[in-house]
Amino acid sequence: MAKKISQNISTDSLFHFIKRREWLVDILKNKSFQARYVYEEIPQFKFKIGIPMKCFCDIPLGVIKKHISQYGKFGVGVKKEYARKNSFSPVIYVHDKSDTLLRYISSINKTEAIRNKNTLLPYIKWDERVILSDEGNRIRSRYYDEREWRYIPPDPVYLDLSKLSNNARLPKILIDAKNKKLTEDRSKYSLPFDYTDITYIFVRNEEDVDKVISEIRKLKLQTLELDRLISKIITSRQIERDF
Repeated sequence: MAKKISQNISTDSLFHFIKRREWLVDILKNKSFQARYVYEEIPQFKFKIGIPMKCFCDIPLGVIKKHISQYGKFGVGVKKEYARKNSFSPVIYVHDKSDTLLRYISSINKTEAIRNKNTLLPYIKWDERVILSDEGNRIRSRYYDEREWRYIPPDPVYLDLSKLSNNARLPKILIDAKNKKLTEDRSKYSLPFDYTDITYIFVRNEEDVDKVISEIRKLKLQTLELDRLISKIITSRQIERDF
């Protein structure tokens, strides 16, 4: 009797997608990811905070088309053993009546959560939210489908944005300014990897393949190492057509 094969709902890799080829090349050249500030809020707690993090998803390539259309068609896949070694963790998905959220809020106060580097706050994420699109339309975004894992630096400094005015643009302005400083200091919140930790290199199309290969060949690696790294390139167009 043939062995029954079940479809995977998780992977042996975690994927980080971005929108620009130069960002991908920068990751490969520096052999590291860099945590950057992301704005999060918990309305029930009147909580607005900037958290340094690097986000990955655990989604099989056969069902990842929607994800890459939103987050970008360039990216890197890494082994889960690398993720575990560096203390990546799946986020805790909650909703506004979630017992997990209510218990957490009742067990802390706002000051503790922001000043305590061991707070669980960075790992709490809404299962879904209604957000405004770039065109101003209200759309429901189901974050639970992203199966997100996060890397939080060992000594994070959180940004308390709770006292800002109701100007919706202010958090983004402050977060962008903080991330600009991080760009200037590559060592801050850096997460190094070895090329052997990489499982996939994602590019948008065939034209990008040639350009990324050209950049990879500039790396100071042995021929066999270069060939192995290049062999991990896959286009998002392939995923969209064939998976």
